[in-house]
Amino acid sequence: MAWLALVPFVAFALAFLVGVVFLLWFAKRLKITKTQTKAGQAMHFESPVGTLDMRPEEKLDARLASIPVYPGCLRETPLSADTVSELHYGHTTLQAVSAEYWTPDAEEIVWEFYRRELPDWPRNLDESTGKELIHREADGVRLLRVTRQKEKDRTVIETCIKPLGFIFFRDGPTTSKPQRLAALLATPHSTVSPDLPPRSAHPRKNARTTHTPR
Repeated sequence: MAWLALVPFVAFALAFLVGVVFLLWFAKRLKITKTQTKAGQAMHFESPVGTLDMRPEEKLDARLASIPVYPGCLRETPLSADTVSELHYGHTTLQAVSAEYWTPDAEEIVWEFYRRELPDWPRNLDESTGKELIHREADGVRLLRVTRQKEKDRTVIETCIKPLGFIFFRDGPTTSKPQRLAALLATPHSTVSPDLPPRSAHPRKNARTTHTPR
């Protein structure tokens, strides 16, 4: 019965071959269209399972505009205020909106600024993709993420709007722990973020600002 020991390897090889064939079939049928706009380059992906559109916008989405802007930060893409991504498959449409900024200031200073300015936003305790604050809305979630780019020696700030399905299908280690993230969103801020910094920690960052980044 030594042949039984080969069964796992054969099964893996077959699964690998099937995956390769599917990827080749998918790649041959994937069509990409690029269009230049005033705000930047828009892209349209068309595949057998659906379409994906990514387009930069000159005007910031009102839902993102209500999130405080870190003083002195700059847009990641100067011409684009945000990027709208729309996924269409079957009768379902999912939309996400995101905006990115950067600053030379330290990550901890930026993080403390947003913890003070958004005291009611629960903190995601899983920091595998950066420090995050997540606020659940009626039609989705608003997310703020702060990360440090060591290679460029700068801090990146991302604000975005995700569909509700984001809670259960986000990438990273939380994929295997959807209940933890869902529970986190429903947890009162006082128990999620016990280490909220005092307002006097950084006086120059205390004032709420809504200026447009350069």
